[in-house]
Amino acid sequence: MIALIIAMQVAVLPAAQSVPVEGFRSELRQRCNDGDADSCGHLARSYATGDGITKDPVRAAELYAKACDGLDAGSCIWLGLAHDKGDGVPRNAERASAFFEKACDLGSAAGCSNIGLSYALGKGVKRDEKRGAAYFKRACDADHAGGCSNLGAAYVKGVGVNRDRKRAVPLFERACGGGDANGCFNLGVMYADALAVPRDRERAVQLYTRACDDGEGAACGNLGLFHAKGWTVPRDAAEAAALYRRGCDLSQAESCTNLGKAYRRGEGVPKDEVRGVALIQQALKIDPGFRPAQRALPFSARQNPALGSSAIVDLVTDKAN
Repeated sequence: MIALIIAMQVAVLPAAQSVPVEGFRSELRQRCNDGDADSCGHLARSYATGDGITKDPVRAAELYAKACDGLDAGSCIWLGLAHDKGDGVPRNAERASAFFEKACDLGSAAGCSNIGLSYALGKGVKRDEKRGAAYFKRACDADHAGGCSNLGAAYVKGVGVNRDRKRAVPLFERACGGGDANGCFNLGVMYADALAVPRDRERAVQLYTRACDDGEGAACGNLGLFHAKGWTVPRDAAEAAALYRRGCDLSQAESCTNLGKAYRRGEGVPKDEVRGVALIQQALKIDPGFRPAQRALPFSARQNPALGSSAIVDLVTDKAN
């Protein structure tokens, strides 16, 4: 069963404008060499995404660093995300947090939201929940939808602020209205679980659908649960499995776990024990401490972690092709 949770998120900037013309790219290289930080940032994004050029995360990180040194706040965020994920640079939470904080100091609301999350979780910095919440508020006050969602989550959980679910609701509404998928998901949780609002599962379905379509894996998973249980929507095991798959493809551990259970039971998908175990193990790769996946893993697989590993490789390969 998927737990209905309130989630916080790291802010990712919108993709930079495409740089398709090689002549213009050459001009950007020259400007970057001449010290124009914005040009370095545009080039970095091209290398990071492989937009019209061979993808090169290492070169992207180098250019982000140069742009960040030139006080381009967006590049500082991308560089922080690279360090957070180990993309082109060694994974380093301390350096990621430092770049998020620099972006915030340069006036980026997304940077403030991200450094707030670092402090709230104690990731790369000494845990300081009050400081984290203050950064969330700073981001939200600057109209950053993700910052509003994170601040709302802080109020629901009592992270750095007094627990106050009523204050969370308008923050999630503001975040969702601003196009933040995580905010829509969190607002859906409030309506699904009657947290400071009357229970309204139809509204929750609408919000989960919007968030899932916008790439929030947890929303896909919760929507799958609604289809599995027949809450507001027709009970449909196949649709539930399809939604769990969407959530799993978005690296959401609960969705992978529930899809694995579906395969092991033959609910909405052909019964396949090996594939089911592989998906549960995939959930544990995403979140090694995820207890529902640990409990769902068969005893034989716990004793022999290699069980199902070839299927995991196949799943990853299929997704990449």
